[in-house]
Amino acid sequence: MQSLADQLTQLTPEELIQLTSGADFWHSKALPDRHIPNFRMSDGPNGLRYQAGSGDALGINESVISTCFPTASAVACTWDPELISEMGRAIGHEARSLDVDMVLGPGINIKRNPLCGRNFEYFSEDPFLAGMIGAAWIKGLQSTGAAACLKHFAGNNQENDRLLSDSLIDETALHELYLEAFRIAVQTAHPEGIMCSYNKVNGTYASDNSYLLTEVLRHQWDFKGTVVTDWGALNDKVASLNAGGDLEMPSSANMFDPEALKALNAGKLKAAALRRAAGNVIQTAEKKRPAFTGEREALLAEDGRLAQKIEENAAVLLKNDDQILPIRPDQKLLVIGQMAAATRYQGAGSSHINPPEKSTILDGFKKAKMPYDYQPGYAFSRENDDQLAADAVAAAKDAQTVLVVVGLPESAESEGFDRPNMKLPANQNQLIDRLAAVTPNLIVLLVAGAPVELPWRSQVKGLINLYLGGQFVGDAAVNLLTGKANPSGKLAESYPISYQDVASADLYDRNPQSAAYAESVYVGYRYYDKANQPVAFPFGFGLSYTTFQLSDLSLDQSQIQADQALNATVTVTNTGDRDGAEVVEVFVGNSADSPLKPLKELKGFQKVFLKAGQTTSVTITLPAHAFSDWNDQQQAWQLPAAHKTVLVKIGSDQSQLTAPVDVRGQSLPKKELPDWYVNPVGKPTLADFTTMSGLTVQPAITAQPGQYTRLNTPRELGTHSALIRKITSILKNSMTKGIADPESSEAKFMETIVMDTPLIRLAQQSGGKLSLTLVNKLVAIANRHYFKGIFGR
Repeated sequence: MQSLADQLTQLTPEELIQLTSGADFWHSKALPDRHIPNFRMSDGPNGLRYQAGSGDALGINESVISTCFPTASAVACTWDPELISEMGRAIGHEARSLDVDMVLGPGINIKRNPLCGRNFEYFSEDPFLAGMIGAAWIKGLQSTGAAACLKHFAGNNQENDRLLSDSLIDETALHELYLEAFRIAVQTAHPEGIMCSYNKVNGTYASDNSYLLTEVLRHQWDFKGTVVTDWGALNDKVASLNAGGDLEMPSSANMFDPEALKALNAGKLKAAALRRAAGNVIQTAEKKRPAFTGEREALLAEDGRLAQKIEENAAVLLKNDDQILPIRPDQKLLVIGQMAAATRYQGAGSSHINPPEKSTILDGFKKAKMPYDYQPGYAFSRENDDQLAADAVAAAKDAQTVLVVVGLPESAESEGFDRPNMKLPANQNQLIDRLAAVTPNLIVLLVAGAPVELPWRSQVKGLINLYLGGQFVGDAAVNLLTGKANPSGKLAESYPISYQDVASADLYDRNPQSAAYAESVYVGYRYYDKANQPVAFPFGFGLSYTTFQLSDLSLDQSQIQADQALNATVTVTNTGDRDGAEVVEVFVGNSADSPLKPLKELKGFQKVFLKAGQTTSVTITLPAHAFSDWNDQQQAWQLPAAHKTVLVKIGSDQSQLTAPVDVRGQSLPKKELPDWYVNPVGKPTLADFTTMSGLTVQPAITAQPGQYTRLNTPRELGTHSALIRKITSILKNSMTKGIADPESSEAKFMETIVMDTPLIRLAQQSGGKLSLTLVNKLVAIANRHYFKGIFGR
């Protein structure tokens, strides 16, 4: 067999360039005459979305039946890498059963703000937890021979204007928060692929960003795999190849290949960069991957059971006053809420899975043969709400225990757009208020992919957060309610009391095309802790039906130097009368007056399963990196000279044990910063952000005729052109044809994709149906250059 170097030497420039362009929606390019195969990709963060027929990135076209696991926001609440590795293995086996080579996942972007429409697809607000859970998923999947493609690299933390937005992130936050999860996953699990995101980072598109793709990813982290663009994310093919990008997806019908060849001949496209890109694609395509040998039907049945197990370990018990939970299996309940009969179990967009089976919460009660009465209570359509609520309240007056199921409707959260607020539908909040007035025994099940405001939380005795729990969320919910499964999930993100408590609330989505990350590292608990801002439920919190006690913290050394590690050991005891699981969470604490430093940062954790009365010792190793800071001048992590603290707590108890550590490193350079970055009370200002970072927000500009380019969207181009509006309307109607509910998340997603995607990006995803020539003509028409628009090329 020829070496890769020999193969590359024998390929023509045209062939090398072809290999860097997708062949269709899901395949890389094959060169049969050169005996170079292609490789097949499919979506897959919480299950395999395999489209055997016409491919699309929108979750609309029918996909082959596959297991729908809980979404990432639920999965992270397990705090259980071994269990999530099982999930990765299951998805890998399903991928190989359909000859899929690369699964597009996981997504590990930081949850900067609760309103990001895709937060259900991401793990955490904390980079260590996100990185470790993501690494476990990757290891499990790649153990089957399938390749993982880690996404979305990088700074992709909003959905509105995601194809045009510029994420302005200071150097400390970039490395210590937004890149750290990727670093952990890359260096721990070695994914075969990385997907670059749509957005710019500090002025340069991710696909063209040599600092991210070469300096950080390849040089600092030693990534050896293939960089794939998000679907339609390529900005400039020549710049992308030179920067470290390898494969443009999906096929743009070789739209940019001629200019790449011209640039190669002119010396603008580096020959070494082109060989690297083609070589990485060949390496992925030629890797021998094991064939699936089992029965797919049996595999799906097994994976369905695993999906339910994951949800039972992920759901978070947030309140259990007077031990109202668990309920007795023979205890008759009044169940209220349309969400109980039509339970959401996944998000919308490219992660939308077509499962073989699914169960609602009412299905779960029926399977368990548990008696219950049911009242819808509210309707997502908001029709007849008053009567539905009145009937539910009347029934609740005579009920012993009332279980109300609430959550976000499908149209509220999706890939492609952000949520407008952090509220549940008003009719649900009003219903809970009315129910609480007539019954003291009220339990709430919450179904949503991201945090919501919970104004009634003090009025209910029981509260379980199911997140989006996968295809068997109903069966899992009933097992949790009855105690057959003991809740052990811990929040992977904070739940603010109100949206205005969020550090980025005043800036997020206000100018989405120039997005200032003005809060810097103060995201999630990093902000709430240091600002002394109360929250509804803190990061890492979750109750159990048993109780646990933490004691006897000891460190094997009281100081640490570069290339060393220390071990923190604690004793955990199950002090209750039920078997259960608890999470030991280890943080490194910083002094309160340290600029751009939170009070504490998660650096280790372990989930332990203990029988009633059992005691165990847990040791967690903290390497020197856990105590290190990013030094941008040296482009490296460095151990400072500082006094820090090891803090240990368990998820069900927010009290913590502490021990001091003398960090013996170098004195790092300091610079004067605005006071907010030392003492982050209230909200940051753009002026302070510019002083701290050197980055300046660009004002939002509304383009006028004569100023439009291929990067403007159909919505913008149609503002002053009836012809463009007509063409856009035809395109939108064509793409949304067959969607029954115009208010559904799918319909909203499709409209957003059509209306708010830059014209050139739509062309890139059209497979040649929208040509570069037509794009240029439409832009000319919008600019009122009618002769060029009609006759130009």
